[in-house]
Amino acid sequence: MPRADAIAAHGRPALPPGFTHFPHVNPDAPKGCTLRMVQPGTFDTLNPFTLRGRMVMGVWSWTFDTLLMENPDEPQAAYGHLAERFEIDAEARLVRFTLRPEARFADGTPITAEDVVFTAQLLGREGRPHFRTLFEHAEPVAESPRVVRFRLPAGDPATAVLRLGTVQILPRHYWQGREFGALTMEAPLGSGPYRVVEVEPGRRVVFARNRDWWARDLPTARGRWNFDRIEITWHRDRIAAFESLLAGNADWMVEADTRRWAVGYDTPAVRDGRIRRVEQPHWYITGMNGFGFNLRRAKFADARVREALTTLLDFEWANAALFHGSFRRTASFFENSQLAAHDPPDEAERALMADFAELFPPEAFSRAWQPPRSDGSGRDRAMLERALALFDAAGWAPRADGRLVHKETGEPFTLSVLAQSNAQQALVTVWFRALRRIGISPRFEILDASTFAQRIRARDFDLAFRFTIPPEWPGAEQRNLWSSEAATRTGSGNLSGVANPALDALLDRLVAASDPETMRITARVLDRALQWQWLVVPAYYNPLRRLAVSDRFTAPDRPPRFGYGDEAWWCRDAGE
Repeated sequence: MPRADAIAAHGRPALPPGFTHFPHVNPDAPKGCTLRMVQPGTFDTLNPFTLRGRMVMGVWSWTFDTLLMENPDEPQAAYGHLAERFEIDAEARLVRFTLRPEARFADGTPITAEDVVFTAQLLGREGRPHFRTLFEHAEPVAESPRVVRFRLPAGDPATAVLRLGTVQILPRHYWQGREFGALTMEAPLGSGPYRVVEVEPGRRVVFARNRDWWARDLPTARGRWNFDRIEITWHRDRIAAFESLLAGNADWMVEADTRRWAVGYDTPAVRDGRIRRVEQPHWYITGMNGFGFNLRRAKFADARVREALTTLLDFEWANAALFHGSFRRTASFFENSQLAAHDPPDEAERALMADFAELFPPEAFSRAWQPPRSDGSGRDRAMLERALALFDAAGWAPRADGRLVHKETGEPFTLSVLAQSNAQQALVTVWFRALRRIGISPRFEILDASTFAQRIRARDFDLAFRFTIPPEWPGAEQRNLWSSEAATRTGSGNLSGVANPALDALLDRLVAASDPETMRITARVLDRALQWQWLVVPAYYNPLRRLAVSDRFTAPDRPPRFGYGDEAWWCRDAGE
């Protein structure tokens, strides 16, 4: 019989009824002391639920509660939190959540089904796009003060319940009469473990632990959120934030500069152990990030052209010379996961590939696809020759003045790359240097978010930098990225314009996968199909989170499998 207190998208929840705490925490961690976090940048709103403004992440995760609490030690599983139980009527496509009678907002007001309905309606109308999509057809109804009902969308009921259950619940009595979309520095009212108690606009936010938090003794909360105060200070740039850490004015900083991590921490504070450097492997799927081709442009229709342009990106030299070897080349649309097709296909994968043989070259059945590698010297002549040979086979060749032109029409080969920031500038510079050496004149266009979105929506680009990050159990959302239907639909995620009936059929197989092994095999075959189409010039991903932290703070022996476990840290000298 299905459990009413826990749910897993696939399989059964790992923790039994009556569990006392999540596996990754120390249930006896002491409470107390102040954690001072520092980061570059600024903020201009304390409302994280709309797209407007630069939000404070802590408001989202520390001051609000959810109906269900995800266990970061297992994939897509959650346990009753605000809701003490739930009932799924799969035939009627309904779910009912029953709230705990003790659940309270920080001002002592009981949390009711009307608050849940209000949240769904408000976020569905004015929230971030994923909230609007989630609640578009949810039809929330308060059946009693403690019971709320939602209609489930088409698809897997468990996944839908998880998505509905992990939305932060807002207080109706607080938000009624307020402008939800406005930028605000007013401390929000929530029901979570912390309250915002001090705000210096754009510069500093202080969170204080709510000692009367209604959920403090629940198994979903035990051993977590242990600091009495969390102070976050923003600095004008990364150097100022780093100097604040070294001066002893901060305890915690996530380091984004790989060069500084490699050479900048040889300081007394690090050498004598006052500051520890902690490298934490990223737990999440990083997916594909890179420069995606627009196949609607005739010059990119030939896969050999796309392969040639990919060959010319000398990641090996760039990583060693510019990034201190800190990054890894993205090589999969499911990168950093068990779904990534990094190894040659196994027997089951080859059998499925045979059903869609037109998607694969013969060598795909015996070896894994990998981005082309250079010799790392920065002067790899063989790399240039391989690229020119591919261009020649596709009908392009250098003319007397060195320009790469079409052999029949004389049209010069040009390309432009769109991006929203200069974050990829160093890699693009290396790539463009190679392009110019074979006679291509490239342009790098850095656009503001609005202009970038307009150009993408109009499909007015040659290549564009983008991320595609799949869920742990990929399914119907992949159609929006790769299906023939999405290729012609305005606003779809199929930026490349790839349209192939065999790929559509493979996507249907993925959506129909009903068990983890079938899903894994099908996802890997999809990965291989996309890889061998040369749809993206892959960039790189960061395999680690690099944390500089005061030695006053410590964490449990192991982090959770699907998170960093920051909320389980505590202060060595804390005590209530």
